[in-house]
Amino acid sequence: MSGQENLTKKTARALKWNYVGIITKIGLSFGVNTLLVRLLGPRPFGELAVAMIVFGLGNLLSSIGLASALIQKDNLEEADVRFCFTCQMIVGSLLMLGLIASAPLWAVFFHDPKITLLLRVFSILFVLQAFGATSTALLNRKQDAHVIQANTIISYVIAYVGIGIPMALLHCDIWSLVVAWLSQALINSILTYVRSRHSLRPLFEFSRLHLLTFGFRVLAANLCSWGIVNLDNTVVGRTSGPVLLGFYSRAFTLASMADNITFGLLQVLLPAFSRVQQEETKLRSLYASIFGLLLFALLPILAAVSVSADVVVIGLYGKKWAPAIGYVRPIALAMALNAVMAISGPLLAARGRPGREFRSQFVAVVIAVIAYVSSARISVLALSWTVLLVYAIRLFLLVSAVNREIGSRWRDLLECSYSAVVMSVVTAGTAKLLLLVLNIENQFVKLVLVLLGVGVVMMTALMLFGSFFLGPSLRKSPQLMALIPKRFQRIIFRAQFGGMLSRT
Repeated sequence: MSGQENLTKKTARALKWNYVGIITKIGLSFGVNTLLVRLLGPRPFGELAVAMIVFGLGNLLSSIGLASALIQKDNLEEADVRFCFTCQMIVGSLLMLGLIASAPLWAVFFHDPKITLLLRVFSILFVLQAFGATSTALLNRKQDAHVIQANTIISYVIAYVGIGIPMALLHCDIWSLVVAWLSQALINSILTYVRSRHSLRPLFEFSRLHLLTFGFRVLAANLCSWGIVNLDNTVVGRTSGPVLLGFYSRAFTLASMADNITFGLLQVLLPAFSRVQQEETKLRSLYASIFGLLLFALLPILAAVSVSADVVVIGLYGKKWAPAIGYVRPIALAMALNAVMAISGPLLAARGRPGREFRSQFVAVVIAVIAYVSSARISVLALSWTVLLVYAIRLFLLVSAVNREIGSRWRDLLECSYSAVVMSVVTAGTAKLLLLVLNIENQFVKLVLVLLGVGVVMMTALMLFGSFFLGPSLRKSPQLMALIPKRFQRIIFRAQFGGMLSRT
């Protein structure tokens, strides 16, 4: 068996376990979050969103890009692991102390004195996550996705089902979310370390500073990406307060559930890209194919969500969450662009060129600052549509950076992507038609019927016209057929791709 076949099978196995875990997590988080949203209302989620803005920035700083360095390095030594763990724990501890001291300043910035205590308690999360970061990177390096997903699911169930929901039923408000989050981080870090042990002895050697150099370049790009993703929440929290931020952040969270699919793919892409980083022809084909398949997996569903946002929000969360409807429509489409944009970073990191990503992200974040502040003066709804525009600009900048790096072309990406747009028109039209035809007062039942209808139409279209929809991507990289479950291959692709199936 060739090295490429080994890599494809290993990547397929890792991706399979990632998606088993992701589907399980989506189901769990969907039910748990829906219940918590109905129990708690918008204010606690707005306050949590403020905490997550601050923590998200600090969490990026605490990792200092070392996880990517551990994954990308060809010959990893024990001293490299000890050095990275030492740096992550030191930075995590410093950030915890920094947030404890600066919490009153953040409270003033967001015009909400209540978040001072919230941020100070939340600061423990820096240390809890730093402890498990090195073990997680080592598992990702080996593509042991089943271990990562199992740990995440176990910790989520214990923390949210066992702790968060009971606390919400006891009217603990925001603290039910905080304690659940901290509990999950603690349990997950412990489980991850148990499954991927490494020395806890501190080590800091100047000869290992090259890991930090690589990590800082990854960090710079990630900070810009964080800015684009969180600036809108920051502007809403600063100008409109926690209640409106609660509506906006929940709309964003609802629309970004599809990002779990991207996250599962990204966890295996960096190791996979790293193995073929010098083979530009394979990289070009692989990048274009994954771009097209990922867009096809997400855009049709998110287009349907955008069209039926009123039924989605009210059906899941209830009428009191109606103000979030207008925000879901553009953000759902933005999440599809965010997904296909996100695969550019791992490829550039695998090539040892995170600087290219940083430059593109920096331009995008400058545009985002100007655009978000300007649109927020009009309304939060105007800002939500501006998010879609900014994400489109960022996609263009990052894909252009990848094209320059590996010699790929926009034409290749468009050839793999046009079918996703066609399917999106079909699913959005189906959703709109069903909304007009179904005269049902119960919005949850109506939502279920709309989703079922869209799903049936998508599956039927794939069975009848699979060659049109998926042919360009799979013909460019036939090995990606191994990433699709065998059962779906037999149902959908037998007539169109019989030759490929026999080879995989």
